[in-house]
Amino acid sequence: MRKALRGRDVEAFDKMMNACRMHASAGGMATRPILIEAMLMSILLSQQKELMEIKKSFELLEKRLCQT
Repeated sequence: MRKALRGRDVEAFDKMMNACRMHASAGGMATRPILIEAMLMSILLSQQKELMEIKKSFELLEKRLCQT
């Protein structure tokens, strides 16, 4: 699939696959590991962590703006 993607899509795809690799050991701990489920959960976990970081940064920026 990666070969059919263009530009920034390749970068996003690689980032998703890296998320899968980073959490592979956790996915392997499932009672009945199903590869696609572990991959999707890893991708979702990575996305959630990124959203939390963005939200935290946004809240800090908002506080700074309100103080001035």
